[in-house]
Amino acid sequence: MAALHKPYSLLWIKYLAILSIVTVGLSFTAGEVVREYETRYLESKVESQLERHFSALSSIAIEDVLTEDIPRLETIVDQVVMHTPDIQYILICNEDKKHLVAWGEKPEQAPPSMAVYQNKIALENEIFGYMKIGISKTPFFKDIAQHVEQIRYFSAISLLLLGVLCYFVSQYLFLSPLDKINKKLLSIHDLPLPKKVSHSASSELEVLSCSVDLLQDALILQKQKEAQLKLAKQKAEAANKMKTEFIATMSHEIRTPMNVILGSLEIMKDEPLNNNSQQFTDTALNAAKVLLNQLNDILDYSRLDSGKTGLAKESFSPVQTSQDVIAIFSQQAEEKGVALSLKTDLNTDLNVLGDVGKVSQVLTNLIGNAIKFTEQGSILVEMSGETTAEHSAITFMIKDSGIGIEKEKVATIHHPFVQSDPSFSRRYGGAGMGLAISHELISLMGGSLHISSELGEGSEFTFTITFPVAVPTVELSTTDLPIDKEHRESTILLVEDSPSNQLIAKTMLSRSGYKVETANNGLEALKAVRKAQYSLILMDLQMPEMNGLDACKAIRQLKDEKADVPIIAMTANVSDSDRKECALVGMDDFLTKPINKGKMLNVINHWFDRHHHQNGMVNLSL
Repeated sequence: MAALHKPYSLLWIKYLAILSIVTVGLSFTAGEVVREYETRYLESKVESQLERHFSALSSIAIEDVLTEDIPRLETIVDQVVMHTPDIQYILICNEDKKHLVAWGEKPEQAPPSMAVYQNKIALENEIFGYMKIGISKTPFFKDIAQHVEQIRYFSAISLLLLGVLCYFVSQYLFLSPLDKINKKLLSIHDLPLPKKVSHSASSELEVLSCSVDLLQDALILQKQKEAQLKLAKQKAEAANKMKTEFIATMSHEIRTPMNVILGSLEIMKDEPLNNNSQQFTDTALNAAKVLLNQLNDILDYSRLDSGKTGLAKESFSPVQTSQDVIAIFSQQAEEKGVALSLKTDLNTDLNVLGDVGKVSQVLTNLIGNAIKFTEQGSILVEMSGETTAEHSAITFMIKDSGIGIEKEKVATIHHPFVQSDPSFSRRYGGAGMGLAISHELISLMGGSLHISSELGEGSEFTFTITFPVAVPTVELSTTDLPIDKEHRESTILLVEDSPSNQLIAKTMLSRSGYKVETANNGLEALKAVRKAQYSLILMDLQMPEMNGLDACKAIRQLKDEKADVPIIAMTANVSDSDRKECALVGMDDFLTKPINKGKMLNVINHWFDRHHHQNGMVNLSL
């Protein structure tokens, strides 16, 4: 292959040789043509000029010939000879051809180098005598030859200069671009093409021809690769779809028994248990919550990885959000003897527009990690920001005095399923997803996560997000809504195909004072709604005979006030597409399994209150 990259110079050598030969040939031919043409032209000019001189001389001598004034004629001849040294002889005769004056020696036969001119001495067509002159043409021929040679050399030099100019112009306009094209075409040799430029190619034109063929092969190969990439993309998209469906299916299948486990454990906590039973119940409940958190982390990362996570825009207080997240971990930190505090210079009345859920999730992950890996000392959540009339750039910093991270592992710690030490998953628990999800969420919101840590000295996690400033609003939290006697006397229809889930949800609701009726599928639910009046419906989605979505659509199509009953989805399907489908068919809210008792009761109380004070449905939570 090395020979293919040599500088091809044969073409310009050939071109230069051909141009030189053609130029020299043209110069010689043009010189000969010019010499022949100029010789004839100049000889004719000399001939005509001599004839004019001779005619003028004849006219001057006419009077002296008539009077046969020999001395006068001799004087004229002497003057002519003196001014024209090339004259060989002069002969003047009268009308009887009697020699009046003769100068020089007349040869018997004029040589080729002599021009002989004879003219009549006449006046008004009357002849009075004759004059003959012989002039040597040799000096004229020398002058003509010298002049012609000069013109010949000038023509040759002009043609040579023109040839050189043509060469450089061709080199600039043709040869150099051709060489560049060849080099560019030869650069594709690194491609795995079925054939290469032939080693026998010895000129640029041959290389160009081979390279064009090579380029054609490269284009064909490129099209084949594009087809392969398109097929690979389709396979990857299909695999990603299968992965998403698999994760969604597994999530549903795991959440269904998890709902039973968590629900059972929460119900057991309300039972009178001895200390050992209470301890085991709390332990099992905490373990189940950890398992649920890990399942949520996997689902979150799957959504982020597939690019299907969007950003909500709602007004919230960053300070209040941080305080709420810290409150979640305050008891856990107190139990470990770790000081968990918040420091901020932000105005507590500052409200911004953003995705409060994702901000809370990031803070939850980072503070949760700090709690997990800090055995003693303190955890500080510090907030600072630069606020203008339109935007607020808020910096969050979570600093702990925990075990820290080795410097060489800081760069990879935010990758999924990666922990700084493999033994941490056994000692501290977790799957190493929290930082990966936080890193992706912060990037999604336009920021970046910076990690500063030393092993044994603690860690510091910092990120900055810029939010549009919002007008502060006061919202009523559902946790503040009282569950009054009027609501407890309301009847709830629980639509659930799983007997275990029915038992858990019905027990929770009944112990909270609600009347509960059950239906095993959407078809039974529709029949029950037609027969009785319900204050609220809790609807599972995946059920036999008729699913929850179809049942909701059928209920909304009823002709009486029963069509306005609040319907809350209660399902193990947790994807954004499931939420959108529920909203499209007219569901009012969305609860995910495993069901949190407190959240379920708050949501139910919220919709009871809205339904009793408003006529019609207002969708707030989806």
